[in-house]
Order: sequence, then structure tokens, then C-alpha cells
Amino acid sequence: MEHFDIDGTPFSVLMDQAVKIKSSQLAPARQKYDAMPCFVQSSIFPSDEVTNARNLESFTKRFDAAMTWKEEGNAAYREGRFDDALEKYKMSLAVFRYVENTNPNIKNEGIKDEYLREIMYVPKSNEEGQQVQHFLVKVYNNLALTSLKRNDNLTAMQACNCAIEIDRANDKSFYLRAQARLAPKSASATDEELAMMDLNTAIAHNPNNKQARKQFQELRLRIRTQRSKDKNTFAGLFNRGEVYDTQELEEEKAARQKCRENDRIQCKNQDVILGQRLAQLYDERGMIEERTKIEENLKSMTVRRDQVVNDVDFRNPTANMVQEAKTMGVDLSDPQTLEMLEQMQRERKGENVVCYSSEQRKNTNTSAATITAKYSWTRILSIFRGATMLCVMVFVYIRLLNTFLHIQMI
Repeated sequence: MEHFDIDGTPFSVLMDQAVKIKSSQLAPARQKYDAMPCFVQSSIFPSDEVTNARNLESFTKRFDAAMTWKEEGNAAYREGRFDDALEKYKMSLAVFRYVENTNPNIKNEGIKDEYLREIMYVPKSNEEGQQVQHFLVKVYNNLALTSLKRNDNLTAMQACNCAIEIDRANDKSFYLRAQARLAPKSASATDEELAMMDLNTAIAHNPNNKQARKQFQELRLRIRTQRSKDKNTFAGLFNRGEVYDTQELEEEKAARQKCRENDRIQCKNQDVILGQRLAQLYDERGMIEERTKIEENLKSMTVRRDQVVNDVDFRNPTANMVQEAKTMGVDLSDPQTLEMLEQMQRERKGENVVCYSSEQRKNTNTSAATITAKYSWTRILSIFRGATMLCVMVFVYIRLLNTFLHIQMI
């Protein structure tokens, strides 16, 4: 019966997640182990039979035990039991080449590279050494063939690599490695080229290898056919003219440049209009000194011709902007202040900005006199305070904008 936790998750799922988390935590400490082929990794946990075979003092008995498992693997392969064949080949290999763990607390700490030892049987004579090497090459090739049947191309290639390290003249190892390179559906042109090299090497070592010759001819024809198609495709493409029309590219580039210039002109005009508006308000209130400062700022406001000015992020001000605002008694952490500055920035981008002419200024002065006669002094004071606050905020906005532009130009 399956157990569940309080959230209704099966216990087996929780255990699987725990194993994955544990493996992820141990990954940095076992990089060498993880890079080993699976048939080497499995040797760290040998069966009792394999352990007993390793401990045999007689080489003959040890070799016989490994040979027995190899023959059992061959029988399983002929019967189509590829998983069983793979296990038997792993057992026969583990007699002579294996990984030993020296950490007695492996169950709690897991596998760590620092506690692993790769052990290779040391022959007592040249005859023993040749016998073991010949045996290992055969088992590696059989393991590669079995892995190909199981669609495990990576293990097949790793087994071939191990065989080639021992015997670089074994044509079967090169032939099987070529098969492993070509087996995946995602095999690339590079894989095909490498397979061609392996097949060519196999034929060089054994000209009578008919399978390698047949595969080599088929692959060579396929590569030549593909190259011919690619050549015709790209030749036709370039014969029709350039891939990109130079005139169209130039026209598109000019259009983008003109658009950028228009944007820069518009931004500069909006800044000037906003400054004029502020100067007008100061003039109407009789604040001559402030108006003079604004007019001077308008004269000094220049933007580099090829620079595109981005919106000012008042909610993430620079240190210079914060310091500039403090000198004017403005707190950039105040939400209402930020909202007003952002509203001014939206107006700067072209939303309902009004520019007053000299005639409109006269009408404005007349309207001010009418307002004075119509409303009470309390109402006039409220309006005056609001207008003054607006003037201050516009002035702050201009100063912060100058600071932002100065930083960008630097």
C-alpha cells in the first residue's frame, strides 16, 4: 500500500525527489565519477561473485571466471536478451578493471572522488598481460555491439574508446565506433566526417573488413551527394544576386537616421517649451531672479547631436540627482513628488504642452486681474500656492534633467 504525506504526495515520489536533490548536492564532489562510463561506475558495487573472483590468487582461475561471464553474455546476446548480456559483460570486465571505494561512510556521505581508486590488474608476465588485453578488447567490442542494440550510443562509443586505448590496430573497434557516431538521428555532418575517418582507419588495419568497406562507400557517396546539393544551392543563391540588396539597406538606414533626428529635435523643442513655460510663470509672479536663472539654463541646455536621450527614471535616481534635489529642498523619496515629476516628463514627451506668445501673456495678465476681483483672497492664496509649487517642481525637473543629461554625455 502506498503511503502519502499531508499533501497527498506519494512516498515514492518524495523519495525520488530526495535522491535527485542529494545527487545535485554531491555533483561537485564526484565529477570524476560522473564522467566514467557506466560499465566502470557499476564496478564500485560488485556482486559477491565478482569480489570472490578478484580475490583469487591463481590467474588461471580468475581468468576462467571472467571468461565464463563473457560466454554467458554472448549467449544472452544471441538470444536477444541484450540487458542480460550487458550485465554479464560488465561482470567480466570488473574482474580486471574496476573502481574501489575507500570511504567507510559512503552510505551517509555518498560517492566522492577523493575516496575512489581506479584499479587495473597488474599481470605477472608478458604472456598474462597480452592475454588480459586481448580479452578486454573483445569484451569492450561485445559491450559496444550490445549497447548499439539497446540504442545506447554513448556507452557504445565509450566502450570503443576503451578498446582503442588498448589496441589501436583493432579494426572492429573503429568500425563499431563509426556505427555509434552515425546511429543517432541527430548525427551532424561533423559526426559523418569522424565516422568516415574511423571507417578508413578500420579498412587500413584490415582491408578484408567487408562491412567497413561497404559502410565507407555508402557514407562517402552520401557526403558527396550532399556537398553537391549544397554547392548548387548556394551557387544559385549568389548567382541570382546579392543576398541583401545594398540599395534597400541604404534606404532603410537613411530612414532610421531621419527618424532618430526627428526624435532628437522633438525632445529638444519640448525641453525649450517647458523652460519657457516656467520662465513665464516666474515673470507673472514677479520672480525676476528665478526667471533669469531659467533663461540662462535654457541657453546652456545642449544635447550631443547623435545622442538619443532616454526617459529619466526618477524612482531610481542617481547619486548626483539626489544631491541636486536636496540642494533645492526636494525629497525624491516622496511619492507625490515623484508622481508630479513623472507627469511633467509625460508632458515633455508631447502630451498637451502649451507655449504662450507675447500676446497671450497680456491676456493672461488681464485674466489674473479678473480672477482677483471674482474670487476671495483665500481662494487666490490657494491658487498662488499651487502655482508656486508647480513652478518649483518644474524647476526641479529641469535641474534633474540637466544632471541626467550631463551624466549620459560623460
